[in-house]
Amino acid sequence: MQVPMTPNRILKRAGKLYSNKTAVVDGNVRMTYAEVQKRAWQVYHAIGKTSIAPGGRVALLDYNTYRYFEMYFGMALTNQVLLPLNIRLSPSEYTYILNNAEAEILIFHADFKPVIEKIRTDLKTIRHFYVAEGDADADWITGTYEALVENASADPVASKTEDENDILNLYYTSGTTGNPKGVMLTHRNIYANAMTTIIAFKLADSTVWHHIAPLFHLADAFFIWSVTYQGGRHIMQRQFEPGNVLKTIQTEGVTAAMMVPTMINFLLNVPDLDSYDLSSLQWIMVGGAPMSPANAQRMMARLGCQYISGYGLTETCPLLTVGNIKDTLLHLPEEQQVKYLTRTGLEVPGVDLKVVDTDGHEVPWDGQSVGEIIVRGDNVMKGYWNLPEETDKAIRNGYFFTGDLATVDDEGYVLIVDRAKDIIISGGENISSVEIENAIYMHPDVLECAVIAMPDEQWGEVPKAIVVLKPDGTVTEQALKDFCRENLARFKVPKTIEFMKELPKTGSGKILKTELRKLSSQS
Repeated sequence: MQVPMTPNRILKRAGKLYSNKTAVVDGNVRMTYAEVQKRAWQVYHAIGKTSIAPGGRVALLDYNTYRYFEMYFGMALTNQVLLPLNIRLSPSEYTYILNNAEAEILIFHADFKPVIEKIRTDLKTIRHFYVAEGDADADWITGTYEALVENASADPVASKTEDENDILNLYYTSGTTGNPKGVMLTHRNIYANAMTTIIAFKLADSTVWHHIAPLFHLADAFFIWSVTYQGGRHIMQRQFEPGNVLKTIQTEGVTAAMMVPTMINFLLNVPDLDSYDLSSLQWIMVGGAPMSPANAQRMMARLGCQYISGYGLTETCPLLTVGNIKDTLLHLPEEQQVKYLTRTGLEVPGVDLKVVDTDGHEVPWDGQSVGEIIVRGDNVMKGYWNLPEETDKAIRNGYFFTGDLATVDDEGYVLIVDRAKDIIISGGENISSVEIENAIYMHPDVLECAVIAMPDEQWGEVPKAIVVLKPDGTVTEQALKDFCRENLARFKVPKTIEFMKELPKTGSGKILKTELRKLSSQS
């Protein structure tokens, strides 16, 4: 017997076995699994009433709210696609993504009404605008999200998914080409990753998961499915504010969460940290950027929980490795164990991971030889949206090539040492250096530019731009930053802009970013 692998099966189990248990907490909103199941059925019927095409895209621009919870599962019942949107983008970026995806419905929190109003006439395919936690007080707004869902039938439905390889979610991620690329994830991808996550993190019905990292990112969203499958509880943190995070951990008895190092640093620097009761917290998955062994030990000592590293990509739904300690290594001194904990980790069940050289041969497990991480598994994406050539570049010979360079030690622990792609990871956000360069090149005074990552104590990395002006160019650093803010999200604007007379290049004229990184580290 073959049953389609779809997240519909996940909520069905939780609703069956844990119907009266609190499933999600979002401020004053508390819903049981039975109530979430009902809302998911209403989402299904509500989307059906809008008459969008099979496979049509429904975009969601929201904080970490209960709406994400019910939309992720409600959309799994339909034959349409959910498109989560980063809340930190610029108007032009929203325009590009929504038009590229040919989205038909946009659901947005009222806080984002000004930006949507600014771009709505440029959105070529959006037919319905629904506002959440606000009034439909403009003629271009179709209605409110709550009215859409509440007025829909709550009749039980079975999934319309016949093919588990149908696209369920479409995530846009920064790419080396400048424009973001849409990653197509299927029902099968998401279901398989949920099973992998349960095993890798030993999730149980006692798990109380704190959604601190944004749910428009897979870095946290993949726990929506895995925690639900086991009947755990979900706690929504709408925005990251250190004091509120600590208070929520204390009041809701949070047992686990995912955070990027920047978030952890903020928590550790809260002046009255010791006044909070964090005894319920068992572990934090640290992802998005590496953390040093010393900082990991500091985190465990101050927060009283276990550090677990996790690595993955949007294209892999996302989990690839987890830094669990093998039982054969538990006899080692704590300092040595922490070194294993803070490595990229061991491949998780369901994933076939290799580190290969340029000839495609696996590198020796010596902790020194560097190669590229390639993977295959049920979690690997269907491809990039409307980019078949990019898909063929990424998936070759049955493996997805991550672009991440790593070593493997004699125990099989992977350690990322560099990124082949020019992606800057700032506070857990992926930033394309090419995208920033394209924005800078739009200024009439700029002749050449290159963007590299610069170490930053607070954010891990921040963008730094090196610019060559035209002979008559007079733009200042501040003026160029202001120019960038008009075309980029604020977190993508270079923190530092350095002016040079010329950029180092190869014989063919390619800018040598390796040389710029060396020069930057010396300055």
